[in-house]
Amino acid sequence: MAHFRRFARDVVHDIWPTPERAVLQQLEWRAVHEARRHGGQIVVPRYRFEYVDAMSTWPQWDDIFIHQSLDFDTDVPSPRILDCGANIGLASIYFKRRHPHAKLTAFEADPRLASICRSNLAVNEGTEQVDVKEAAVWTVEGTLEFICEGTDSGAIASLGEPIHGPLMSVPSVRLRDWLDEPVDLLKLDIEGAELSVLEDCRDRLCNVRAMFVEVHESNAEKRKTGAMFDLLTGAGFVFDVRALTPLPWRASQVQSPFNDLSLNWVATVRAWRR
Repeated sequence: MAHFRRFARDVVHDIWPTPERAVLQQLEWRAVHEARRHGGQIVVPRYRFEYVDAMSTWPQWDDIFIHQSLDFDTDVPSPRILDCGANIGLASIYFKRRHPHAKLTAFEADPRLASICRSNLAVNEGTEQVDVKEAAVWTVEGTLEFICEGTDSGAIASLGEPIHGPLMSVPSVRLRDWLDEPVDLLKLDIEGAELSVLEDCRDRLCNVRAMFVEVHESNAEKRKTGAMFDLLTGAGFVFDVRALTPLPWRASQVQSPFNDLSLNWVATVRAWRR
């Protein structure tokens, strides 16, 4: 009976999809049929946005809008949200749908993605008030070299992440300077810079009520996850690990007796104050 109910539910979703599932279906089809980095536009009632690569946008949409990975509750009428590593703006669109009166700032270092992010937020109802900063989130304010990978994996060049693409000089902001006021949610998806940035913000994290952090592990000789857990505990947060996603396409030279090994991964950490 349970199997039949699941089957019936799936059939209903396919025939009468919600707007969110309709977008997912389009992205899935395009990811299979379009070449990588072949941009396009999705138009489904309630949603309209440009993307640069369906294969990377598809799992983002599935995670955010179908599985509700960024959902969080707050009693604050106008929560302060910082979206660090905004990419094309999907997370910011979700936050504004979920919390229409949120005061939201989105940071994106890749100039092309930042422009698309700004455009996407301008055309989706209810998201026009998001402030988009074209800058890398880092430990100092100034400029730095950034690898513009072009989809969802750009990174600060000095971090040595296994990411390839054109180098560009981009502005940087010091996140610590943005934490003088209460922040209801801090989302960090900044491709390997997360531990350094949070260590620099250690004495300001008392102003952060909740965090969503992607911990990127790409160096088997220098893991960050343990230090991240220690930092969060010391700053007074409770946290969980929602998922660990292997990145097997990022090669590693480390030898191992195990087959099918991936030493590169992303761990999704959610942290909050009691």
